[in-house]
Amino acid sequence: MGDRFFSKFQYGKETTRGTAVAATKMLGGAKISAISADRKPRTPEENVGVRATGLRKLVDQYLVKETISISDGYFQILPLLFGCGLKGGITPSMTTVGQNDYLWNFTPSMASGVANNPDSFSGQKGDDTQAFLADYCMLERIKISGQVAQGADAAPVAIEAEMFGRQWTPGSFTGAIAIPVATSMSAKLARVYLDSSWAAMGTTEIANALRSFEIDILTGVHATFSGSGNKYFNKHEEGIIGAQITMTLEGKTAANAIYTAFHTDPQVLQVVKLAINGPQIGTGTPHNLSVAVGGMWEEVVPLGDEDRGNNLHTMVLGGLYDATGAKMIDVQVTTNSNAY
Repeated sequence: MGDRFFSKFQYGKETTRGTAVAATKMLGGAKISAISADRKPRTPEENVGVRATGLRKLVDQYLVKETISISDGYFQILPLLFGCGLKGGITPSMTTVGQNDYLWNFTPSMASGVANNPDSFSGQKGDDTQAFLADYCMLERIKISGQVAQGADAAPVAIEAEMFGRQWTPGSFTGAIAIPVATSMSAKLARVYLDSSWAAMGTTEIANALRSFEIDILTGVHATFSGSGNKYFNKHEEGIIGAQITMTLEGKTAANAIYTAFHTDPQVLQVVKLAINGPQIGTGTPHNLSVAVGGMWEEVVPLGDEDRGNNLHTMVLGGLYDATGAKMIDVQVTTNSNAY
């Protein structure tokens, strides 16, 4: 019988989108959820003079919709998420010679007529009895969130990525895939910066105030169905990219200044950068995730929460395109992996 503790999710980056490949890596810490339904059988109404509504089940199209959930997010998985969601074909650069501290720049182009060409992967999910395989997998939404614990407790950074693919096909796992070496992210090591331009991004830190955060990115990538010889989709397209950052800050001067900016009519551009550092890679630079979103405040709530007598402000920055900086979102990852 299938054992839950032998369940896993493996993947391999596709060379040609929609052409399945063997897995090369395994997801670490991913929640093993049910195999999602990739088809919706329907019963046509026959009207053939019997006391039943129908005689057949038909399936017209296939589509996999799945959520990858990792409660303890780690730096080495980030290139897969952003490379198959925001911008593909990235070749990382080693920051320090010989130290394998690879910098990935996943900042997407917002320009008309410029494709970001996110990559696709083949996924394998199952247990020791049966694997289920899906090709042409891409990511349409990425969420990264964390909360700073108030004591010597856990403060993980959680990842959720909404995935789509063609169809589930029973098959076999690629064997001999190494167990991933994961460098976990800690919400306690998250730092937030607030500036008024992309040129100044990351200059002004809001120190000793961040309590929780959520980065929510809609990649705009979606499957497109059209008439063909197959019941699954044959292509994807790139739509509008959306981004927002939700934060809880201690109700200090900096948080009150954000409330003032929210009340300014009209508002002006604000660039929020959230940076999560990890341990140093060799003698080079540390593991790092840096996401910056430029936009304006959608909501700022003073006294929106409280903790042991301390008032907290909750706020949401919605991403908007800035013509001067020609950006809405900037994503940089440093980790010790140069492939996904």
